[in-house]
Amino acid sequence: MNKSSLPQSVVRVTPSGPQVNVVQSGQPAVAPATKLRISFSQMTSLRWSLLDEVLQLKASGYDGIGLWRPMVSHQGEELAADLIREVGLGVSSLSFIGGFTGTNGLSFSDAIADARDALSDAELLGADNVIVCSGTRNGHTTRHSRRLLVEAMSELSDDAGQRGIRLCVLPMHPHFASSWTFLNTLDETLQVLDEVNQHNVRLAFDTYHLWQEPQLLERIPLLAPLTGIVQIGDAECSPRADAERLMPGDGIIPLGEIVGGFQRAGFDGYYDVQVWSSSGWSGESPVDPSQCREAVLRLARMPVSVAR
Repeated sequence: MNKSSLPQSVVRVTPSGPQVNVVQSGQPAVAPATKLRISFSQMTSLRWSLLDEVLQLKASGYDGIGLWRPMVSHQGEELAADLIREVGLGVSSLSFIGGFTGTNGLSFSDAIADARDALSDAELLGADNVIVCSGTRNGHTTRHSRRLLVEAMSELSDDAGQRGIRLCVLPMHPHFASSWTFLNTLDETLQVLDEVNQHNVRLAFDTYHLWQEPQLLERIPLLAPLTGIVQIGDAECSPRADAERLMPGDGIIPLGEIVGGFQRAGFDGYYDVQVWSSSGWSGESPVDPSQCREAVLRLARMPVSVAR
């Protein structure tokens, strides 16, 4: 997917593993994770320079930053990598690759070439994960769209693996099926992971998009080993737009139970704060990184209740 394209409401780029049986009675025996690794996405702070952002994140106690390709390109990949390393932050992710269905007018081979460029940048930047947004069906059947995505992930997984990078496939709420991705449920995404069957092709779990999934809390112990990154954002209702997210704890999503569930299941990857907010982007109500981090830590200490 081309580095500069997004649906018109946002400036964005639209872009293994074991067999997946999501609902099972037995749960794997795992040790709970002992530390939250928290990062802060550039998609939350579009108005900031990279220098200002990394300095503020380091001062606020963050472990890493989630990078967005257009902003990294604007800074320059090598300069960005040097700056992040000098400050001492990790890189949780680089977003996005995808559009393998031709969503943005790219051919399949062009989308693959763009993804390989992103993997090279991700290695330079030290990113743990590259976030994959499949693209819409774009006139294809769902089956053919899935086949294109599986082919892309299979083709890219070796390159990513040699660079020590995970490809994390991002499903979104059905509201975004016509603008972002045809993957709109956990089960659809897990089917893709199962077909690709590569240890470094994982799930990007976004609370904003997936909090209403059936039996979600009960499924987390089986989802956690398949997840590369958990993206954290809150909301006051079911998703309706790209930029209506709230700071963690300010909405109705059961973030404490979700984060606690992943911790109890032994997830040791990054929790990436993603507050896409039109008021935050405009500067009307800027998002405070320190408050977000404190909220995630506070929510993680909440009791976990599986029965809802």
